[in-house]
Amino acid sequence: MIYVIGGPTGTGKTSLATTLAKAWRAPLINADAFQMYKGMDIGTNKDLESLKGIEHHLFDVISPSEAMTVARYQQEARQLFDSLLKTHSRVIVVGGSGLYVKASVYDFSFAQHEINPDMSRFETMSNEKLHEYLTTIDRQSSQQIHPNNRRRVLRAIAILLATGKTKTDQENDQKKEPLYPVTWIGMNPNRDDLYARLDARVMTMFHQGLVDEVKTLLKNFPEHLQAFQGIGYKEVIRHLKGEIDQESTIGLIQQSTRRYAKRQFTYFRHQFPMTWYLDWQTAAKELRG
Repeated sequence: MIYVIGGPTGTGKTSLATTLAKAWRAPLINADAFQMYKGMDIGTNKDLESLKGIEHHLFDVISPSEAMTVARYQQEARQLFDSLLKTHSRVIVVGGSGLYVKASVYDFSFAQHEINPDMSRFETMSNEKLHEYLTTIDRQSSQQIHPNNRRRVLRAIAILLATGKTKTDQENDQKKEPLYPVTWIGMNPNRDDLYARLDARVMTMFHQGLVDEVKTLLKNFPEHLQAFQGIGYKEVIRHLKGEIDQESTIGLIQQSTRRYAKRQFTYFRHQFPMTWYLDWQTAAKELRG
């Protein structure tokens, strides 16, 4: 059985996952796109210390110079599922990257990623204008993709231009049954409480040295990499370039994090048959029996 612990950031997913992994002696697989990158710890809220004594996979495994695509994650996660389920009755997947979870657990095809229509007319459009255009042709996809995620916005546009179907329709055409036995678990705390925790977490990241972490990364890697599109990193890069002061940087990260949490909840609620809990402690008590 695969136990997927998903949903919004800051709800205690990792605490629940590590608690169950220790109680069940179950391996743990990461499904957070940015926690896979080495050296990106503070900004991704990665806690490697909590993983000690637990068999864990896909945490802290690739350089920021590499791109962890959905297709690559699907391949690596399924290889782990097929191997680990032979020796363990339970495997835990934890993370908020819903598309990664969907691609690995469901019969998710990547034929749509092989299309290449002429996109030259979009090259000079700003991220804002590009996202506005996507909204006019595929409103559902535009609501799930951040305006600054230019690569995904362009891909959604390309899919529609090449196939005549929206990205959402393409996904809906695929089978709804998971390839593995799955139990779906998520935390859905009071929204105001969650937002307050997320705001406080951003402040903690700055106290822990987020700015210095980004400075160190930029000494070794160029700022245009996909890894630096994560919330917290792109805003701090703007701050280091003198575009915004630290107070504004913190406010932008807090706002983006709250919006991201809302999108995560919407995605997991619509895409998976989740069982929701108010907090991870209640979930742990019920699941451990």
